[in-house]
Amino acid sequence: MKKRRKTVSEDRLTITQRNARPENERENSSPHIPVDQTIDIVSRLQAKSVAACRCVSKLWGSTLRLPHFNELFLTRSLARPQLLFAFQKHGRFCFFSSPQPQNPDENSSPIVANYHMRLSFDGVFCEMSESIHGLVCLIYTKEISRGRTETVPVVCNPSTGQSLPLPKLTTKRVKVISYLGYDPVDKQFKVLSMTRRHENAWECGEHQILTLGTGEFSWRMVECRISHDLPRKRICIDGVLYYPATDRSSRDCMIVCFDVRSESFKSIIVVEDVYRAALDGYLIDYNGKLGLYECDFDWFFDGSLELLVLEDAEKQVWSKHTYLFPPNLWKDIVGTAEVHFVGVTRTNEVVFWIERMMPSCLLYCNIERKTIVRVALHGLEAGKNRKVYTCLDHVENVNLELLL
Repeated sequence: MKKRRKTVSEDRLTITQRNARPENERENSSPHIPVDQTIDIVSRLQAKSVAACRCVSKLWGSTLRLPHFNELFLTRSLARPQLLFAFQKHGRFCFFSSPQPQNPDENSSPIVANYHMRLSFDGVFCEMSESIHGLVCLIYTKEISRGRTETVPVVCNPSTGQSLPLPKLTTKRVKVISYLGYDPVDKQFKVLSMTRRHENAWECGEHQILTLGTGEFSWRMVECRISHDLPRKRICIDGVLYYPATDRSSRDCMIVCFDVRSESFKSIIVVEDVYRAALDGYLIDYNGKLGLYECDFDWFFDGSLELLVLEDAEKQVWSKHTYLFPPNLWKDIVGTAEVHFVGVTRTNEVVFWIERMMPSCLLYCNIERKTIVRVALHGLEAGKNRKVYTCLDHVENVNLELLL
């Protein structure tokens, strides 16, 4: 009996020794998949699956953090755009996403929003930017002492669950606003911050910029020779931040253009009607150009929709587009429900959010086919009776280095 037990013990020891190879040797020999093939396969998955693959081994973890993989994944994500939803609840900001319908019709299936992340904050939430290459910028106000508050910009990546509060600006000005931009040439994210000169004025004072993902987490002053008021809205299109403003000296109406790559400003003087469309309406990305859509919903009842598009920024040429819909189409589909403008997709479909309806619904207005389709949305029950921020053409960005 003793001899048999000894034999078994030796056999077990032998098996153990055969499998007790160094960890790095097991990692390098176990996955018999070339690195390039691993990158190609995983780049076709969803962001949550990429996070799981990074935990397979140290080799996979380092491979799936390579700049080449991040860029390939982002490129393929652009071909499968998503809808990004966010809302505030009990001191937290919650993010969800769903596949974005492509050319929906009356037979389209409902879409389902999946949970991404939540962000806690100790203040009053102000606004959320549009999704720019997978990142969004949140602005909230917190009290720093009795009667004194400060605005805090936070950049978030819903795909990775990361959030990054930006450092405080070195300024004595009383008001700070921050805008997120992206340079598609150097592939860099930058945050432009502007300050108000004093409490009772809206004139811009200092302009500072911060570049994400470079390891130098600090603000730099940039020069702006255009004296203008603080912008109230903006949009980033192909590396340029656009926002309406008035010249503080001449009182001219204009669109200010900030080139994210060169960090330079220029202005486009516009007539008052164009300025009002930008100020009172919505700034949209229309086929890679700045578009202005003034929405008061009167067009639904007379069957027309008008868009202004900046065709040539240098020559300051605008075009006007009018689209006619069949009479009573809007009333037949929506009735008296309250709706909110969301944006325009890459396929030029105007999208609206239907307020206070369960399940949640989106309206897709195809301006080419002159159709209006209602698409049901499930998974956002927690956002009932709350303001839901909706971003079109959101892409998943799995680059972990951006917010470190």
